[in-house]
Amino acid sequence: MQNRIKKKLQDGKAIIGTIPTIDHRTTLRALAASDFDFFLIDTQHSQIDITTLYRMLTDVGRSKEVIVRVPFNETYLVNAALDAGADGVIVPLTNTPEAVEKAIQAAKFPPRGVRSWGPKGAVNYGGFENYAAVANDEVIVWPQIETLEAVEHLDDILTIDGVDGIMIGPADLGWSMGYMPHEGEEEVGKMFQHVLDKCIEHNVPWGMFTSTYERAEKWLTRGGKIATVGSDAGFMGDGMAATERLVNELRDRVNS
Repeated sequence: MQNRIKKKLQDGKAIIGTIPTIDHRTTLRALAASDFDFFLIDTQHSQIDITTLYRMLTDVGRSKEVIVRVPFNETYLVNAALDAGADGVIVPLTNTPEAVEKAIQAAKFPPRGVRSWGPKGAVNYGGFENYAAVANDEVIVWPQIETLEAVEHLDDILTIDGVDGIMIGPADLGWSMGYMPHEGEEEVGKMFQHVLDKCIEHNVPWGMFTSTYERAEKWLTRGGKIATVGSDAGFMGDGMAATERLVNELRDRVNS
């Protein structure tokens, strides 16, 4: 077990992922054939439960590293995602060093952490000894920075052993500053830059749910290291809209 995206980040490379939302083998395998570095499965803002997560991770297999955003900073949720086969976790609302330490301990076996033993999906129901030997080194933990409280504690958070990167929650960080989503772009952008500068200072990879290519380009070219672009449902919608425009133009032309 080697975590390819963790190695890329350690080598100073940037990584770009996408977000699977559709629990269907055909869709997952089509995404798996892409050149994205990783998948991000969101169980915080979706209806993906642990049974669905197991199925999705099984369909992806080892074709891509998969990071799971858990719903809350609870040990059993981190354990469940990793036992199902996730290569790492994003943990929301990690606003203090104590909250970040709790998330890391949930992802690590003793003596570093409190993760309990039972990684059946993670080892494809075999290969337990190899997984036990490397899991603490290879599993990723990305705390989510999404409140002003987290920003206030950022220097302390970024020095904690086991923080493999951070992920900005752009909408919620904006909310905590008093701006609704897509408002206060200049001021919220300055806060993103402040967090990025701190990450560069501490040599910790900075990431964000960038959603679009343009936003990913903006922040990766400034020194960010982790971005997400699009989703399976978004790609289907974009492809349908593009084809629909062509079909409508063709229909109008031949019927005129």
